[in-house]
Amino acid sequence: MTPSPDQKDQSHKTDQLQTLQEVVKGLDLTPEDLLLVLSSVVSLKNKKSEEPSQNKVFQEKYFIWENSTDGFIYRDGRTKSKNFYLRIYCKETKKVFSKSLRTSSKEEGIVLGRKLYQEKYGKLVRGEKTRSITTSELIKIHLEREERKISPIPKTGITKQTFIRKSRYLKIWETYVREGLEMENTPIEKIPPDRTRDFGYWRQNQEKLTYKRKGGWSNQCINSIISEVKRMYHQVGVRDKFILPSQFPEIDYLKVQPSGSKRDILSVEENKRLVLYLRTNQYLKPEGSSKLEQGRRSIFREFIGISYNTGMRPNELLQLKWSDVSINITDSEEDKRVFRILKVRTENSKTGKMRSVNGPVGRRLERLKETYESLGFECGPDQYIFKNTHPRKKGENVPYYKTSFTDKLDKVLIESGIQKSLDLDGRRITLYSSRHFYTTLRLQNGLDIHLLSKQLGTSTKYIDDTYSHIQVESNTERITQGMSLLSTLQEL
Repeated sequence: MTPSPDQKDQSHKTDQLQTLQEVVKGLDLTPEDLLLVLSSVVSLKNKKSEEPSQNKVFQEKYFIWENSTDGFIYRDGRTKSKNFYLRIYCKETKKVFSKSLRTSSKEEGIVLGRKLYQEKYGKLVRGEKTRSITTSELIKIHLEREERKISPIPKTGITKQTFIRKSRYLKIWETYVREGLEMENTPIEKIPPDRTRDFGYWRQNQEKLTYKRKGGWSNQCINSIISEVKRMYHQVGVRDKFILPSQFPEIDYLKVQPSGSKRDILSVEENKRLVLYLRTNQYLKPEGSSKLEQGRRSIFREFIGISYNTGMRPNELLQLKWSDVSINITDSEEDKRVFRILKVRTENSKTGKMRSVNGPVGRRLERLKETYESLGFECGPDQYIFKNTHPRKKGENVPYYKTSFTDKLDKVLIESGIQKSLDLDGRRITLYSSRHFYTTLRLQNGLDIHLLSKQLGTSTKYIDDTYSHIQVESNTERITQGMSLLSTLQEL
């Protein structure tokens, strides 16, 4: 016969009671003791279920304003320190700001919390970064981004030299903020915009004290620094919301001559003096000079000669390799001995376009190769034409830096006596002046402007805007053609 459900339940309880009696048999417990223990367990279980769960994060929570719940201080239950934290919730943007106040005092925590609330809540509403940065931190962020843009291919990024120049410009700005404004540790949003207006004039005064070259930096160079600084504040400061547009620094540009003004160049007579001086033993073989020093002087002489006979940019010339040199097969036998085609590779061209330059530099290149080989340097196809001759660079394929030849040019102008005539009319001759000299002479001799633009790797518009005065000065006969007839008619 199958037992009923009630009988089964009674049997189960009987089994449990027998099991419990077996467990407590060896213990000196009365039924009253057992009942007391069970009652305590039930009581504790009920009490635990009735207790509300405590927040492990927000402990000892205090609102910093009596009538507002969007800001409060609290102790973080997950940390071992007893310091208070501030938490701000922006209702408008639904963003949260939280920061340690580094104090265990409730009263000090509320004071610090209110101060920080006033600084950060407005930024949360406007969508700005709540983290403040100094000028040094701003520069670091900007340069890290610029470094990622370095590319060997023109027009696809920036060159390493450009990055180095940007770094130097921003180092000057950092010095200005530290020494000129005395705000090195001031957040950028707290630097009054009008305080930076006179940066250009500050830099001019600094140049008089620290710059070794005569005349210091030009206004164009200082304006380049200002442009890079403004670009940094726009790209990082404003776009990343560290500052508002109204907090953008106000920096005045310095006045410069119009871009179409005449470039400083040597006269034809001065150029002849320079060429002749570079041929003398006084320059090539000064008393007590070593073979290496004489070789370096010969290399610089050929660099100047090629520059003034091709109009190439200094950096383009320094990046040439022997494989970039060729002979025009359509030239006559005589021209093949004199002229060479120099290929400006894409990665070395300012415009990002390859071009060929034609110039009477054949003999100069032959002498250059002889000089290098006499010094023990290879001149293979992949070797730079103007390879650095420093003893530690021997065996390496490294070209000269432009600064090295710039220093040599300054010395040569002084030694040759040309600098005296330059000082009389305030002219400043650089390596780049050879390009302006070449362009001027080609225009004066009637070279077609379109052909000249291809030789130089620049636009006809730039040549026209920059050298238009040359075209007028060299075309007197054409411009005055028919003027005699007008004079005759006026006399009638």
